Order: sequence, then C-alpha cells, then structure tokens
Amino acid sequence: MKPIRILLVEDNPDHAELAEMALLQEKDVGEVVWVESGYDCLKRLDGNGDGKFDLIVLDYSLPGIDGLETLRKINKDGHDIPAIMVTGHGDEAVATEAIKMGAYDYIVKTGDYLTTLPVVTVKAWKNHRTDRENVELRENIEQNYLDTLAILISVIEAKDCYTRGHSEMVSKYAFAVALKMGLPAEETEDIRTAGLLHDIGKIAIDREILVKPGTLTADEKKSIETHCDYGVKILRPGAFLRRILPIVHQHHERFDGKGYPQGLKGDEINPGARILAVADSFDAMTSTRAYRSAMPLEKALTEIERGSGTQFDPDVVEAFLIVVKGSGFGVQGTKVNIEHPTSNIE
Repeated sequence: MKPIRILLVEDNPDHAELAEMALLQEKDVGEVVWVESGYDCLKRLDGNGDGKFDLIVLDYSLPGIDGLETLRKINKDGHDIPAIMVTGHGDEAVATEAIKMGAYDYIVKTGDYLTTLPVVTVKAWKNHRTDRENVELRENIEQNYLDTLAILISVIEAKDCYTRGHSEMVSKYAFAVALKMGLPAEETEDIRTAGLLHDIGKIAIDREILVKPGTLTADEKKSIETHCDYGVKILRPGAFLRRILPIVHQHHERFDGKGYPQGLKGDEINPGARILAVADSFDAMTSTRAYRSAMPLEKALTEIERGSGTQFDPDVVEAFLIVVKGSGFGVQGTKVNIEHPTSNIE
C-alpha cells in the first residue's frame, strides 16, 4: 500500500508542528506537507507544488480566505481529495456547512485532538479509496453491459442489412435536436443513449419479418410492434439505463395518440421519445429498405413537416427542421451529413 501524502493547511506554526508529528505516528502516513494559507493550498493542488496529495487537513481560521472558502474552491476546481476541517472552537454552523460542502469530518482542537486527528485522517483516506474503487468497478460493469448491448445491436444489423448504421444516425439526429431545444445536459445525454439502443428489442423479432420486401400481415405488424416491449425487458437489468426506458418504450407513440405500444398522446409521451420519433422516422425514410428505395431528402423533410401535430410533436419538428436545414449540416445524396455535437459519453 502506498503511504498517504497529506497536505496540512494551518497558519499557526506550533499547531502545524504538533499535527504533523501526530499524523506521522500513523504507519499509513508517509509524508505531511505544510502550507500556511488557503491560497498556498490551492497553488499546491493546481500543480504549482510538488506532486499529488491523498488527503487535506484544513484549518478553518486562515488568513486571506478561510477554510470553508478554500474547501469551496477545491470542490469547484474538481479535486477528488477527501478533506478534514479543523478549528479551534466548536461552531456548529461551521461544522454543518463544512460537511455539506463535502468535508469528510470536522474536528475541534480539544484536549484529545492530536489523538483523534490521525485516526480520523486514515479512516477518511481508506473510505475515500474504497468509494473510488467502487465507482471504478461500477463504471467497468456499466461499460461491459454497454459493450454487450453494442454486440446485440450488431446482431440486429446483421439480421437486417438495410438498417445498418440506423441506430447511430438516429442518435445523432436526436442528440442535435435535444441540444437545439435547450434540454438539460443529463436529459440530452439520455436521449443520445436511447437513440443508440432504441431498436435493441428487434433482436427478438423473426428475421424474415424484418427483411420482408412486401406488405406485412396484421400478425407480422403486431410482432414488429413488440420490439418496444422487448427493448425495455432487455435494458431493465442495467440500473444505470433506467432513465432511458420510457424513451425506448415510447419512441413509436404518435402525438395524436394513434401510435404504439400504449396509445399515448401529446404530453403523455416522454419528451425524449417525441424527439426520437422524428429522428427515427426521418432516418427510416432516407434509408433504403427491403420494401422500398431511400426517399430524397427534400421529400422526407416535407413528410416530417406534414406529420407535425399528428404523428409528431410540432415543437420537435420545428427544431428538427432547423437542425437539418441549418448551417453546418451538409447533404450527401439522401442523407444529412451531421456530425455529433460535443458530448462526454463515448
């Protein structure tokens, strides 16, 4: 185990020396670096010092900016380092605010302070390390799950060569429209993810139905329509995908209530699903399918516009037309050349 490196922020030299001696008594502590102010602390953390720290012991009463303001700036700068607030007097309001701002603990400089500090410090570091390992483990599990879903999407596209790349294009269109409509960042990212996974349920549909060149029978249409339900069943085990389930489930609902699988209408339909409905229909129209050739771009746009208020949400249609027709989105044959807007989801 690598020894703990502590940044001690204390303006009183005598208190700093005693704290350093106490901390170094712990076998897990390898080094204590002392600075006298919040400004010096921030400089060290911003790379102007001598390396990374595992934990910060932060006095409340500091010259210039106090411990709370220093902690606020540490959080704002995105430093993932546990901090312990120390003060010479027990102020409940300060303690509450420190914990609220993310401090691991709050210690008052009482008689047994130098005995408590090393124990709390090592405990904070170990808990933080465990939390970080758990986050990394969860992220790995989530990524493995997404990788598995990506394989399933590839299987679907292998079953129906006409839909190859469809999910990616739907995701790009939907993401761009969500950005144009000014939706919150988290909701926008959910819409992008749902676009990639919206047809995952087609893995359960017979290939002969998916690639049938002629008109589908009533039973075959019912079979196709079950892919929304199957999609939710496949995605539900991934707890981190829970927010996108309504989008995937409702992306074939119509604004006038004549869609499937639930017959929802208007604002009853998830906003992300309303966006996906337009993106999905547009890419389907401008793609070659077993039963027809790709529709020219202008004709597809006319169809989208004609469906405003019946099949599609008028607000979504308006944003979609701006995105597709706007500057920066060139046309390649029957396809819109739309690059993915900046996003932190890979």
